[in-house]
Amino acid sequence: MNSMNMIASPHHFAQEYLQDPNLMPPSEGSAALVMDINGCIVESNLAATDLLGCPPESLAGQDITVVLPSLPFSQETPGYNLAYVGVNHAMDAWKKHTAHTPSGGSISVEIVLYIIKRGCKYFIALCLRRPTFSTALI
Repeated sequence: MNSMNMIASPHHFAQEYLQDPNLMPPSEGSAALVMDINGCIVESNLAATDLLGCPPESLAGQDITVVLPSLPFSQETPGYNLAYVGVNHAMDAWKKHTAHTPSGGSISVEIVLYIIKRGCKYFIALCLRRPTFSTALI
C-alpha cells in the first residue's frame, strides 16, 4: 500500500480513487477497506487494521461479512452487491453497523460504501469510523 492521504470526504475519496487506484486514505479519520464485487477484502489501510484490532495482512482475502455481518453481501451475487451500494449508500450517508473483531468482540462503527473502478474492474470502497458525537445521540 502507498502512503495515505487525507481526503475531504468519502465521496471525494471515491472520485480520487478513480484517478489514482493506489490511493488508500483515511477519510476524515476513517478507516478504509476495498473489496472486489463479491465482497472479498482486497486492500485495507492502517486505520482499518487499528480500528478492528488486527494485523494488516489478516484482512486481505476475508469476506466482508466476517467483519460486518449485517451487510447483505454474498460471493454468489456480485450484481446485487453493487446494486446495494448504489441504492443504500448515496450522498455520503454514514450508516451505523456493528463490526466483529478478530478477538471475538464487537465495536460500533459507521460506514459508507462507494463503487470504484480500477482499469476495467469494479470494486467497492468501504470507509468506516467510530460513531461521531452527533450521530451517537440519534
